[in-house]
Parts: sequence; structure tokens; C-alpha cells
Amino acid sequence: MVTHVNIMNDASLLGEAIRYFTEELTQAFKNNNLKTVLTKYHYPDLAPTIVDNSIGSPDGKILVIGVPSCKLKELQGIFNAFGLKGRLECYTDYESIQRYNFRNLMYNDKYRLIIVGPMPHSTYGKDEFSSVINRMENTEGFPCVRRATANGSLKITKTNIKQILREELESGFLAA
Repeated sequence: MVTHVNIMNDASLLGEAIRYFTEELTQAFKNNNLKTVLTKYHYPDLAPTIVDNSIGSPDGKILVIGVPSCKLKELQGIFNAFGLKGRLECYTDYESIQRYNFRNLMYNDKYRLIIVGPMPHSTYGKDEFSSVINRMENTEGFPCVRRATANGSLKITKTNIKQILREELESGFLAA
């Protein structure tokens, strides 16, 4: 049995889909919610993270939140080697991350950078967002958020921590 495809119906459907997605993306852009919509369609890297350079000073604290694949002592050694001694603050176990009040980070000048890794999806302060990471990336008032990733997944490693710190120091966003 041969199935006939009505090309006109396919073209009409394609036109409707394009109009729908264009309208959804336009509204998301106007409402500062573009990254959430792009994440919904599995394209989170297409939208830049909202970075408020006025939050914290270049010599502020650097918060690492997530379960690392290396030891805390190794992270401290990396920070010391980059001239960032005493600026590391960590929440690295699921229980403390789950109870952490992320709302306290909004407009908090103590922190300059937040590096995030694997953490529970159910956390205090994620509100209507799919995750607290998504909320921090898409809501004005949070310090800069950088995802620590390896092989496309959230993972805090010595290598990606070094890379993030190197990039932020070279750009002048962080001061040693």
C-alpha cells in the first residue's frame, strides 16, 4: 500500500510551527526568559547567561555548589595556586545543597562567582524554574553562574575548575 503525502499540508504545518516557535521565542526574549525556553527545547547553550557585573567585586568569594569528583583539599589547592586563597566557599554534599537557601545569593555582594556542579533537582528556592541553576542563570540579581561540565554533564573536576578560574581571571572578571 502506498501512502500519499499532501505536500501542501506539510508546508502549512511547517509554516504554523515556525510561527509558533518564533512567537514563543520572541515572548521569552521580551520577558528575559529566553534561556528557559531554549532549555525546554534542549538548546540551553544558545542563550547567554545573565551576568550582572555589579554583583560582588572582582576579589569577592567564589561559591562552589555541587558534589565534586575530587577532594575538597584538592579544590583548595587549585584556588591557592591561582592566587585565590581564602576565597573558596563550598557546599558539596547533597543534604547541605538541598537545604541551602539560594534566595540568599540574590544581590549578595559577598559573592562574585558561583560554580555549579551535580546537585539535587529538588532544592529550596528553585521556585517555578526546572532547577535552581536555571533560576540563577535566568533571574536578575544573582552573581555570575558557571556550570562545571565534563562530557556534556555537570561534573566538578580539577580540570574544569582550573579552566573556569583561568578564563575568569584572564577576562578580568576575577582578581587574584
